[in-house]
This record gives sequence, structure tokens and C-alpha cells, in this order.
Amino acid sequence: MSDYNPFGQSSSLIGKRLPKDGNMNWVVETGPETEPVSLAELKTFSRITTSAEDDLLTGFIVSARMAAEEYTGRAFIEQTIKALMDFWPGDVIDLPRPPLISITKVFTLDEDDAETEYSSSSYYCIPSAQPGKLIIKQSVSEPENTSRDYSGFGIRYKAGYGTVSSDVPEIIRDGIKLWAAAIYSTRVVDPKNPPPEAKSKLDLYRRSSLVVR
Repeated sequence: MSDYNPFGQSSSLIGKRLPKDGNMNWVVETGPETEPVSLAELKTFSRITTSAEDDLLTGFIVSARMAAEEYTGRAFIEQTIKALMDFWPGDVIDLPRPPLISITKVFTLDEDDAETEYSSSSYYCIPSAQPGKLIIKQSVSEPENTSRDYSGFGIRYKAGYGTVSSDVPEIIRDGIKLWAAAIYSTRVVDPKNPPPEAKSKLDLYRRSSLVVR
């Protein structure tokens, strides 16, 4: 039997491929300033005429929107996302939570979390791709970091359909209304299992089932 190892290591070691996303983890750094569905819209939809539970309903809208974003794998209203990686994975990087609006900053971090910006002239982005992509330009060196071993590479970007509710596709907004109404009725929210009436709407935009134009 040949001792050839495609990973260039001793045959006594187990070769292990590095993940394509650079061990990426991400967080919503700045949330949306508004919601895709207003309190008035939900109340009209649910035929609620009193204001006694307005604060409760507002919270249900936020819960439904966050659950719907988790379920569809998308961002709805503009928000800022920070993605961190242990290593730079290549010339093309997929950015979570499409649609991508723009890339704000690419940077490296030292162990005190101080950021050093990577030149914006060294890359471009493709917002129309699903998910959006960051592309390192030809004949340009990728970011390098010798100051930190883990989560030393960062990308800060904006994602969402726009800044106001009318920018969000109507089908998604309908799904959020249906989900918020179900939360109001049951007091239960499960991001992995939307109520059937909301699921039928949101499945049209779920990344695993359909690439939206």
C-alpha cells in the first residue's frame, strides 16, 4: 500500500482539511433601526382593537422577525454584521445573512482586540450573489496576521433588503405577521419550526430551498 498522503504529512498522521470559511463565527453588531412589520399592521392583521397589549405585541414582532431571519438565513432590515475567522480562507469569501449591502471594513486583530484595516483597494464585493461575496483582487496579497492565533481576521459589513419596511419583500412581511400572530396566540416561538401558515411564506425565501433574484 502506498504511503502517499495528499496533505503532505507523515503517513502516521491523519490529514485534516481546513474549513472553507476560516472557522467563521459572526454576530449582529448593530441591529435594525426598525422592524419589517409595524405594530399597527400586526394589530390590523390580528383584528386587535385595544392598546392594552401594545408593548407585548411589539416584542412579539421582534421575536418573529428574529426567528424568521434565523429560519430563512437572511437579514431583512439593514443591520451591521461582524464576522471573525481564525485564518483567511482564500480569494473568495461567502458572507452570511444575505442580501449583502456593502462591506464596511476588512481588518486583522491583535490580542488586545485592536483592529488594523486591510486596504479596501485590495478587494471588491458582489452584493447580488446569494450569499454576497468578498473577492480579493488578482495579484494582491491576502490579509496576514501574526499577532493572534484565533479570531484574528474580521469583516464588518451591512446586510438586509434596505432601511425601511417597504424594502422587504411582501411575502416575508406576511410571514412575519403570521408568525407574530401565532406567538400572540400560543406564547411560543421556535425558530426551527415556524407555524405552518408562516412556513409556507418564508420557505419561498429560505436559502436552502430557493435562491431569490
